[in-house]
Amino acid sequence: MKRVALLSMVAFWCVMTAAQVQVKPMPKSGYEQRIRNYVNGMKIVDTHEHLQDPKGFTEPMLDFTLMVRHYSGADYYSAGMSPKDIDLLFSDTLSIDAKWKLLEPYWDLSFNTGFNRVAQLSAYKLFGVEDINAQTVGVLSERLKKAYQQPDWYDQVLKEKCNIEFVIQDWPFDWDNRFNEDPGTYKYIWRLDRFILIRSSAQIKELEKWNPGGIRTVDDLVSALKSAFDSAVKEGIIAVKSYMAYSRTLVYDKVRKEEADYAFSKIMNAPADQPVPFEEMKPLQDYMMYRMLDLARANHLPVEIHTGLNGGIIEHANPTHLTNLFMEYPDVNFILFHGSYPYLGQLSNVAKFFPNVFIDMCWVYMISPSYAERALQEWLETVPAGKIMAFGGDFLYVDDVYGHMLMARETVANVLIDKVKTGYFSEDEAIRIARMLLHDNAVRIFGLKK
Repeated sequence: MKRVALLSMVAFWCVMTAAQVQVKPMPKSGYEQRIRNYVNGMKIVDTHEHLQDPKGFTEPMLDFTLMVRHYSGADYYSAGMSPKDIDLLFSDTLSIDAKWKLLEPYWDLSFNTGFNRVAQLSAYKLFGVEDINAQTVGVLSERLKKAYQQPDWYDQVLKEKCNIEFVIQDWPFDWDNRFNEDPGTYKYIWRLDRFILIRSSAQIKELEKWNPGGIRTVDDLVSALKSAFDSAVKEGIIAVKSYMAYSRTLVYDKVRKEEADYAFSKIMNAPADQPVPFEEMKPLQDYMMYRMLDLARANHLPVEIHTGLNGGIIEHANPTHLTNLFMEYPDVNFILFHGSYPYLGQLSNVAKFFPNVFIDMCWVYMISPSYAERALQEWLETVPAGKIMAFGGDFLYVDDVYGHMLMARETVANVLIDKVKTGYFSEDEAIRIARMLLHDNAVRIFGLKK
């Protein structure tokens, strides 16, 4: 009897545990396909790209390596390929067969990664090549080259196949060379890290075009930053971006002007091409970060910050390092990139409790599809849905954007279907959230207009 009673109690508590997350009635039959059809068919916003102008592509670039050129090289290096061979693989000097022969041992060790899965998915769905191997790289190269002979190939992929309404382009410093085929579709953010990641007087010299009288003091440097910022605003930027987590910690202290002046003097007194140690330059860099945020606030522009995966010291990229900035600038919207991989819980916390912190899932699906799904499951329970943007391709080349987009739609659909299955959301709520995640939030947060 005791055993029966114990089993009954366990069963009772299991039912109660499941019931605690059931908020809505169980859905009507067929909800899975209806949600998937909606997610797959809706128009979306691509919140982050680095797309290069195809007019600048040389003919030898237009082979199968274009699809494994941007991120996959990191996995080949991880699998043991030398930097010299990686450079050779992506050069114009080898034939297609020679490139594959060079790549094959490392492809065989790394074909499983999300970066390479995106390439395989794009090759299959765009070009009908089910697997990238010795027998198919020639065919894939021919079909890719033929695609790029069409002047509207980017529009075919982004507008027709991906069904993207807006593409937000990350453009580094030089506005003269930006890719701007359709200003109604392409919107721009600008990176200002060159004014912050300063460690030598040679770097300062490069910024003097923004302050023709020269840069001899910190005040001159701030004037140059403002001049460059004002120029970018006139060009119509919709946000500014920092990717400094690749190079330094995201801890930005609020330093006194005198500390910045002292660091600046060390730079100016050192040989022009000799970097000053980061520890000595940090006060100046931190001071300039605050000045950049001052300008973002004055111009009502969001600030995008790379967090998470950085190929170096991952602890530097923890989003909680930015907490003092969130509090110092409550009227600046901070958009944290890449799901802060692997800092899922930390990102959940800051996005939940700071009204000015938003989540952008760009890049996440190809880093780890399962992380993206786990993260979205958690964020839809912890963070207001209006603060999450669910897709940014984050590629140099348009072909892989397609595969990444397919991953994103599938993941969003999977999560929403699961939430409806358990009764956490109704079907109508899931559809509404899909629109928010993949379209409406980005339009609202960035103020996007045709």
